[in-house]
Amino acid sequence: MSTPSGSNPLPMADKLEAKGRIASIKFDYVKNGQPKAGSTHGVSYHNFTEWFDLNHTCDEHILSVKCYYDDGEIQGLVIKTNIRTSAYMGYNIGTTFTLEVKGKKIVGFHGSFDKNLTSLGAYFAPLSPAK
Repeated sequence: MSTPSGSNPLPMADKLEAKGRIASIKFDYVKNGQPKAGSTHGVSYHNFTEWFDLNHTCDEHILSVKCYYDDGEIQGLVIKTNIRTSAYMGYNIGTTFTLEVKGKKIVGFHGSFDKNLTSLGAYFAPLSPAK
């Protein structure tokens, strides 16, 4: 997974499909004020889907993603924004790690998959100064 070439995307909506583990993940973006559909990474089982949408009208942005990792795969995720925290997506089992850098927001993701999501990383940018 990567950001589109030459762009500075902002995540618009996160779509996760899980069957026990995170089977696939999709990030749609806003680029130059226009929504852009991202690619689905992983295997789509179409039997359990969770959505997490960001509200750009109130400058909501992702601050961190807590990941649950076990048996070589990402088992679950929790997304934290400057406004709220998502419910568990997938399962909250295994070792945890958090994608977070103090004073920055997440502007894109990268990772890998086999049968399920096996790794997840993030691209960061400085937080905008408070108005």
